[in-house]
Amino acid sequence: MKILLTGAGGFLGKQITRSLLMAGQNDLRLHFRSRAPAGLIESLQKEFPQARLETAGANLIARGSFDAMLEGVDCVIHAAAGMKGAAADMFANTVMGSRNVFEACGRVGTKRIVLISSFAVYKTDAMKPGDTLGEHTPIEPVGVDKGPYGYAKTRQEHMFLDFARQYGFETVILRPGVIYGPGGGALSPRVGLKAMGLFASLGNGALLPLTYVENCADAVARAAVHAPSGSAFAVVDDQIPTCRQYLDGYLKNVQKMRVVTLPFGAFLWVSDKLVAYNKKSKGQMPAVFTPYVVKSMYTPIRYSNDGLKKIGWTQRVPTPEGLSRTYAWLKAQLPPR
Repeated sequence: MKILLTGAGGFLGKQITRSLLMAGQNDLRLHFRSRAPAGLIESLQKEFPQARLETAGANLIARGSFDAMLEGVDCVIHAAAGMKGAAADMFANTVMGSRNVFEACGRVGTKRIVLISSFAVYKTDAMKPGDTLGEHTPIEPVGVDKGPYGYAKTRQEHMFLDFARQYGFETVILRPGVIYGPGGGALSPRVGLKAMGLFASLGNGALLPLTYVENCADAVARAAVHAPSGSAFAVVDDQIPTCRQYLDGYLKNVQKMRVVTLPFGAFLWVSDKLVAYNKKSKGQMPAVFTPYVVKSMYTPIRYSNDGLKKIGWTQRVPTPEGLSRTYAWLKAQLPPR
């Protein structure tokens, strides 16, 4: 099977390539916005000499300009997306770029598309403490209340299924939680926020839905080949820590910070006041956290990866090892004192 991976130069994309090769998928076409990172292809080719690795450069925003990239491809793993920047940029890179990919797949007759989505699409605001989020949890109908990234990913998913109905290609969706590891971010907003020289600890006792980047990539590779069409998976590791446990590990192993703990109830009250002031100021003071967002992100719920285990995925890197590697890498990035 020939597989095209979009976003192959990204934090997750680079690991998906390795996971596919480790799983015996040796016919890969790797998409980069311009060119592959220096030394990446050479390193992979040395490690996997039997692999046939092709590269393709394309700006996915340029509609209709990359049909040739899809020629001869049996399966597309679409991992490219806008992760940061202004809301308009995030929407363009995630939604408009995906639309162009799906349209092109329909034109050339691609058989199967695997979409890398996000936990951000899940409708969790009504979940109660102790409830379990898994592959059967519904997604947001619109997602605009989840912020720019959540809205873009929700719109992307609904559009994906619309195109699948139109063109008849097989669909598989993976929704990772917080992807972490060397090369990734330090502190998820689920853990808290840094402002004015302080770190506000927000998640506290709520579980942090971590997935180590290599484990997440393994899940993508496994699902791409073995999952039945129409599948959707929550991607989260076993034995995940609470937000406070992750923060304590960061404080011990990476750097010290002045921490202020904001309990869930107090945070919910503050978010309600932010919304009220946003209305009073006629939008001049943005309501960064609304009660909807707070309930969606910080209610202490449980997480299931049973769907992935049913198709044979297992966690390759144990959580303690993943955390140790991540803290060590983050510490090495700090400027010398």
